[in-house]
Amino acid sequence: MRTQQPLYPKNISMKKTSWEIIAAGLILLFVAIFITSKTDKNQHFYSEGEETPQQRAVAIANNDRAEKQSVRVISVEGLRELEELKELETLETLEGLEKLKGLATLIPEKEREEIVTEVNKALSELKNEEFSLNLNLAKGLVLLKKNYPINQGEWSETSSGVYTYTKELDVSGLHDLAITLGTGSLTLVGSENTQGSLTIKASGVINPQDSLEEMVSVNYNFSDGDGKVEIGNNQVNSDQNIHLHTTMVLPSNIELTSFINGGHIEATNFAGDQEFKTMGGHITLKKLSGDVTAYTEGGHIKIEDCRGDISLKSLGGHLSAINCAGDIEMRTSGGNIKAAKIAGAINAFTSGGNIKLQFNSIKDDIQARNGAGQVDILLPANTHASLTANGSKIDIDEAFNFTGERKKTQAIGKLGNGGDLDIIVKTGYGTVTIKKND
Repeated sequence: MRTQQPLYPKNISMKKTSWEIIAAGLILLFVAIFITSKTDKNQHFYSEGEETPQQRAVAIANNDRAEKQSVRVISVEGLRELEELKELETLETLEGLEKLKGLATLIPEKEREEIVTEVNKALSELKNEEFSLNLNLAKGLVLLKKNYPINQGEWSETSSGVYTYTKELDVSGLHDLAITLGTGSLTLVGSENTQGSLTIKASGVINPQDSLEEMVSVNYNFSDGDGKVEIGNNQVNSDQNIHLHTTMVLPSNIELTSFINGGHIEATNFAGDQEFKTMGGHITLKKLSGDVTAYTEGGHIKIEDCRGDISLKSLGGHLSAINCAGDIEMRTSGGNIKAAKIAGAINAFTSGGNIKLQFNSIKDDIQARNGAGQVDILLPANTHASLTANGSKIDIDEAFNFTGERKKTQAIGKLGNGGDLDIIVKTGYGTVTIKKND
């Protein structure tokens, strides 16, 4: 027999928010409307073991089930079609929410008093709140949503335990913008609009809301085409722990300089010179054009679909460049380096990781070096270049028709007809592989 779930949790914990109580009450209200609108012909008793898996039902378990060995089963096949479900629309008012207390007759006496107390508490908290109810009877969905007012330039509660600072910015005359964050992560989005916006979300241990004004400083100054945005963390000797995430939407043609103390950076859809620096987080960049510089002391860097000269540096993380055109420098003290669909010169160095470089075409010089690790270079079969390779083992695909001096640990010569392009590969301990990019 398929186990039936009771209408109320036997071990219900009342340490819930008012909205969780209301949501639980809505579920019970569905059942209450159904019970009061169906005749006894839809109610049956089954001894344990007689119910078939095909029967859709909601069961109310008897507290003395061990003695009576029976389950009360109520079919809910026609629940969506019940006209009485429209009564839920009255829940858009506090008077309608009072109906939840009438469900107490469905709840065993042991839990009844505690649940009614919590519903009364929830209703009291909602008296000064705005909320909306969205009914979709066709799909059998009820969405209860609390409406949080947002005031420009002020901290506002936008969900339970989350506060948001929002400010529209007039950045139409800016050419350069410097962004400094004392804490948290940063997301930058380029837009075709000439106006911008600043949004900061704070979560964690925040009590009370007004303390955010003192805990987080927000300063911005725009003049003569240059702008500065500074967001500071003033939690000095504070036992409160908050997490910040800043999002800025800006015109895509603004040149950016971004520095954050330790969080992650994401940037998408900007043209012009860009500089990103974090003391420990990851950096993710997409759809940028112009010179790009990214530095992190400990995180990974990933760049994708970018055009222009690129410099990526990390003290220990992995580096990745995908579908990029332009000269690329990639340096990490200990991570792996990966580049694919690259058009342009590349200089890759890692102290101890592996290097894998894949080219659809080669028009500029390639340098790949590491202290200890494998180096894989994937090239078009029609590549013509000079090759210098050093490692514990050298493996060159026959498709390149290599000519020159070749030993187990060294190869100096030509791929194809040679030419002005140089490929220099070196690893202190590891295999160097030159193979065809299929």
